[in-house]
Amino acid sequence: FLSVVNLTTCEGFFTNQSSTKANPLALLGTMCASLFRQNLPEDADDDVFGLFFLERYIAVHVNSWSAKQDVLALMSRKLHSFVHAKCCEDNMDSVSHQELLMPGHILSAYIREKMEDTLGQSIAHMRRDAKNDLTHSSLNIHQNILPYCSKILGRYVGVVGSKISSFIASGNLISSSGLDLQQTTGFAIVAERLNKWRYLSHFRSVHRGQFFTTMKTTSVRKLLPEAWGFLCPVHTPDGAPCGLLSHISAKTHVVCNSSNMAANTKNWRILLIDILISLGMLPTRTLSLGYGAKNGRANSTGCTTSWKCMSDHLHVCLDGFVLGSAPDEVCANISWVLRRLKVKAFSAIGIDTTLEIAHVKQQGLSASCPFSGLYLFSQPARLVRPVLQCGLTAQIELIGPFEQSTLQISCTKSGLSLPEDNISTIVTETHAEIDPTVMLSFLASLTPFSDFNQSPRNMYQCQMGKQTMGTPSHSFYHRGDHKMYRLLTPQSPLVCTRDYHNLTLDLNAQGTNSIVAVVSYTGYDMEDAMIINKSAFERGFGHGTVYKTLLVDLTAEAERRKGPLGKTSLLCFGNKNTVMKPANNGAKNTADGPEYVAPMLGEDGLPSVGQKIGPGDPLWCAFVENCNEHIIGAHKDTENAYVDAIRFLGHLPSSFLGVLELTLRSQVQRKQERYYSTQS
Repeated sequence: FLSVVNLTTCEGFFTNQSSTKANPLALLGTMCASLFRQNLPEDADDDVFGLFFLERYIAVHVNSWSAKQDVLALMSRKLHSFVHAKCCEDNMDSVSHQELLMPGHILSAYIREKMEDTLGQSIAHMRRDAKNDLTHSSLNIHQNILPYCSKILGRYVGVVGSKISSFIASGNLISSSGLDLQQTTGFAIVAERLNKWRYLSHFRSVHRGQFFTTMKTTSVRKLLPEAWGFLCPVHTPDGAPCGLLSHISAKTHVVCNSSNMAANTKNWRILLIDILISLGMLPTRTLSLGYGAKNGRANSTGCTTSWKCMSDHLHVCLDGFVLGSAPDEVCANISWVLRRLKVKAFSAIGIDTTLEIAHVKQQGLSASCPFSGLYLFSQPARLVRPVLQCGLTAQIELIGPFEQSTLQISCTKSGLSLPEDNISTIVTETHAEIDPTVMLSFLASLTPFSDFNQSPRNMYQCQMGKQTMGTPSHSFYHRGDHKMYRLLTPQSPLVCTRDYHNLTLDLNAQGTNSIVAVVSYTGYDMEDAMIINKSAFERGFGHGTVYKTLLVDLTAEAERRKGPLGKTSLLCFGNKNTVMKPANNGAKNTADGPEYVAPMLGEDGLPSVGQKIGPGDPLWCAFVENCNEHIIGAHKDTENAYVDAIRFLGHLPSSFLGVLELTLRSQVQRKQERYYSTQS
C-alpha cells in the first residue's frame, strides 16, 4: 500500500504502463474492479478502480495522498516496534481505545448507503433503457432529460424513507455492506417509563455490542482501570449482560460536536498547528489534510520533517493525522501549554475545550510500555469528564479516557494547591478529582451508605430501584403510553444522598418508607422474603394503579371487515338503534327493540369518563354508514377498569373523527402470599 500511495503522490501516475507489474495502482484496480462496477463509469480503467479503493477504504479519515502515506508509515513503524518487543499491544477492550456509536452517526451512514443503492439502481435502469432502445426514443429522452431522471429516481427513492423508519422502529439493520458493524439487531430499545430512574438510565447506558454476548471468554466484561470516572463500576445488571451493559458516570458526557469556541473560529485547527510549530514541533512535508490549509501551512517555516529524523522523536498526531515530530521534552512542554490554553479558552485562539491531549512519554524500549507519542483528539463520540487542574489557580479541565492514563490525578483535594488553600508547595499530582463520588453513575450515587455495603448489594440496588413503581410523569391525563404504572402513596426517603436532592428526584418520588423488624426464629427466618402486616396491606401499603391506553382506528376496523366484493365501508361512532318499526294512527316510528345497541354506552358509542368497565363489557360501538349493522369493541382484560380519559386524534375541522385513544385505569394486582424483599 505504501508503494501504491507513493505513486499517487508522484506526477504522472496516470500514465500508461506496459504492464500492471510496473503500475501497482493498476494491479490493485484489477483485483477490486468487480466490486465497484456500479459505483464507477463503464469506461473506467484499472487505475480509477485502484484510486477509488484507496479513497474509500484506506485511511479514510484523511484526504490527501501524502497524509495517507504518513499514516501508513506510522502504522508500519508501530507494527515494527511491536514485533521487536519495543512496545505493548493496545487493549481493544479498554475504554481508552474506544468511541461510542452515536445515533446520528449510524443514521447518517445508513442513509448514505441507501441513497447510494438508490443511485446505483437508477443508473442501472438508465443503462438498460439505453441498451434496449429499440424505438429510437433516445432523442426524446435527451430533450426531456429532467422529467426522465425524476421519473426513474422517483421509482427507487421512495423506499428509502420506509427503510429508515423500519430501522428506527425495530432496530434491525438491513444493509448490503453491514456498515462495518458486528451486529445487525438491537440498535433500538423502548425507553420504558416505569419510573423516573429507569427512564433516565436508558439515556446513560452503553452496550458493548450484541456480538460479545455470545463469547465464552470474560475478558470483554472485565472492569479495567482505564474506565475509572467514565463508566460506573456499580451500575451494571447481573446475568447475561453483566459487564457488557454499562452506564456513564454522573459527571461524564459525550462529545456530540465541536464546542462553541471551535464553531466561532472556523480554522482553529490551522491556528493549533501554528501553535505547535511555534513550540518546537517539526512539521511533516505537508499539512494539507483537508482542514483548510493550502499549499502546506508548515512550508512557511522553511523546515520539514523526514522520517529518518523521527527515529528519536515522538510523532504528533491530531485526529489520526500525522502533524510532525518533536523530542520528548518538547512534547511535554507542548502538552502543558495546550492544557493551559484549553482551560483559559482564549477566544482569539479558539482551542476546543474538549480537546484530548495525551502525551505518552518515552519509558524505554520494553514490551510493557505503550507506543510513545503526542496524541490530540477533537472529534465527536468521545467521553470526557471534568477534573481540577492543579496550580496556583485551579481550573476545571475536561479530559478523556486515553488522556487520563497519562496524568497524575489525586482522588482527594487534601494537600493540593487549590483556591481554598493557601498552600504553594509543588505536588506530584497534576490534577485532582472534584469529588470522590464522580466515579459512580447518577443512579449508583443515590444509594446511602454504599461504602458500608457489599459490592453485589450496590449492584442489586441499582437494578431494584429501576423495577419499582413510582411517579413516571405528572401528565397522565394527556399521555398516550401503552402502559404506565403509578404509585399512589410515594414518600421521600428518610435517608438520602446529596445527589438525590441535586437531581430533584422528589418531584418524581417512588417507594414508601416502612418499619422493618428482623426476627430470627423458626417460621420467620425465610430467606429473601418478608411478612407484611395485614392492616398495613389493607390500608394501601404499596398500592398502585396501571394506566392502559387502547387505540381505536375505525379505518383499520373497516379494512378488516371488507365485504365479499372487497369494498370498504365507512364506519362512524354511534350507539343509536336505527332499525325502526311503523306506528299506528299516524304516530312517529319507534325503534324496533332497545333504543341503544349497547346500553352501557352513550349515544356517541363511547363510555363516560369514570365509568366502571368489567371483563367482556363493551368499550365502544360503531355503525356502518347506510346500513343497520353495528360493531362493538369489548374489554378483553380479565380485570375491572375505570375509564380515565377519551381523546380523539385528528384535525378538528374534519367532519370524520374515526381515531381515538381510550385510557383505562385499573388497580395493580397484589398478592398477599409472599412479598420478596428488596434489601438484605
